[in-house]
Amino acid sequence: MGEPDRHETDGRWQPEPDEPVGGSVDEEDTAEVEVGESSEPEELRARLGIKDNRIRELYEEITASRLAAEEARASREAGEGHIEALERERARLRERIRDLEEDLRERRRRREGFERQIARLERELARKDGEISRRDYLLERRAEELAAARREAESDSSRKDLALRDALRRVDGLERDLEEREGEILDLQTTVDSLRDELEAERGLHRRLADPANRLRAGIDLFNDSEQRRSMIGLSRTLGQPEVHVALDEGEEPPALLTFTWQGVTWQTYAADPNPAVAEPRVYLKGAGEDLSGVDPAPPNARVGPGGRVVLGL
Repeated sequence: MGEPDRHETDGRWQPEPDEPVGGSVDEEDTAEVEVGESSEPEELRARLGIKDNRIRELYEEITASRLAAEEARASREAGEGHIEALERERARLRERIRDLEEDLRERRRRREGFERQIARLERELARKDGEISRRDYLLERRAEELAAARREAESDSSRKDLALRDALRRVDGLERDLEEREGEILDLQTTVDSLRDELEAERGLHRRLADPANRLRAGIDLFNDSEQRRSMIGLSRTLGQPEVHVALDEGEEPPALLTFTWQGVTWQTYAADPNPAVAEPRVYLKGAGEDLSGVDPAPPNARVGPGGRVVLGL
């Protein structure tokens, strides 16, 4: 005969109601079964009912014990979860305590800084108080001196009047001298500012003139603003518009050379030096002729524009 069927509860095998709880039958139960076989059916059924009730009671006790064990395990797991939460809370509180300690140290450092600043201000205040006391003392001495002078003036009013008028004259002279010196200082300051502006402008001009293209344009502008342009315009009224060639002369700071050629024969060359440090005349006639033997023919690269002003480019 095979094994009797068993119920499985919570993953564990449970015995049948008619099966002994411990998996074995004691001698008393065996004796009862043997007697039952020879007894009346009603007595046998009564004994079996009593045994079934006993098995149910044991099963219920086992179930209660398992439930208690499950509750204990759940309580333990909940306790472990609570402990973990408490550990996290403790870690958070420790971090918070570290932050508070760092904030306390920072506040302490700032307080020490404030205390040092207050101490410095107190020392400065004490020094100011000392200066005020010294000035008060000097004022008292001055008041005493004035009182003595007043007493002396009262005893000798005529001498005091003379001294006062002399002092007033000296004060007026000092005030006039001071005004004159202030005017001189203002004039000198204005002169210094003007010279500084001129120096900056000259430096800026030197930087611009270091570029050959800028130097050539500056020379053309200088020629256009000179009296020599009027001479060129007068000759152009007679001979017509000239061909114009502009270039830089040789040297470290060369002037601009403007060569005008009329009818391919008559020519004039003007030099225009844009350097402001050069002595006048800064624009002058460098050469002229009635034929081209004294000048190297060069293609025109400029022209005479409106108003007789030389313009770079054709």
